[in-house]
Amino acid sequence: MAKNQFLATLLEAGTTSVSNLLLHHYHDIDMTTGELMVYLELKSYIDRGNPNPDLEKIANHLGTSAQQVFDMVHQMIQKNLVEQRLRRQEDGKEDAYYDFTPLYDHLARALNHERVVNEQKAAEQSRADLFKQIQVEFGRTISPMEMQTVNQWIDQDHYNLEMIQLALREAVLAGKYNFKYIEGILRRWRQSHLTTPKQVMADKRQYELAREQEGKGRPGSNSDKSLVLKASLRKLHPDSKDD
Repeated sequence: MAKNQFLATLLEAGTTSVSNLLLHHYHDIDMTTGELMVYLELKSYIDRGNPNPDLEKIANHLGTSAQQVFDMVHQMIQKNLVEQRLRRQEDGKEDAYYDFTPLYDHLARALNHERVVNEQKAAEQSRADLFKQIQVEFGRTISPMEMQTVNQWIDQDHYNLEMIQLALREAVLAGKYNFKYIEGILRRWRQSHLTTPKQVMADKRQYELAREQEGKGRPGSNSDKSLVLKASLRKLHPDSKDD
């Protein structure tokens, strides 16, 4: 019987939902733990239809004074985390309520800032990894001018890091350990509208297939169509050799 009574009381009290983002990031918006608890108390009443709860009751729940709760609400207002507004009811009376929209605006900006910072860190790390990869493949330390060249590929020419890595691999396989050769590959791919590693690999497969088909032709055949195909293939893949 006591258990059933407790369940009934539990259901009657209702529940208060709160975003995990707020629980995990409230410090990022300059919100103290005490202010978070006051917010949760206020929200528990707002969710049950009481937009302007008695701060004395909230103080009793938190085991503190009404003045301290009032001070924390005032601090949140000063931090632009909450606003006290008035709205006119159907009977013409004005009703005060707490608006926590600014709190979530602050949270959204904080999370966006964190995302931008993390992306910048990841980009800087990827660039550092690229420099290390070039030095390993070339077997030497690259010069400041060469580092500037790579930075220009990324910042000015807007070459994808994966494309630069792929061009580096192509240069190493060809035994060409210089930056002009890598840049030539990147330019050639861009001119051919190859902007992703997947497109480059598909183009290489198409090239290899075309060469196989060409090799299956009649011996000694020099048709205009074959010559045009060879010229086109050489333009895209100048380092390849005819069989």
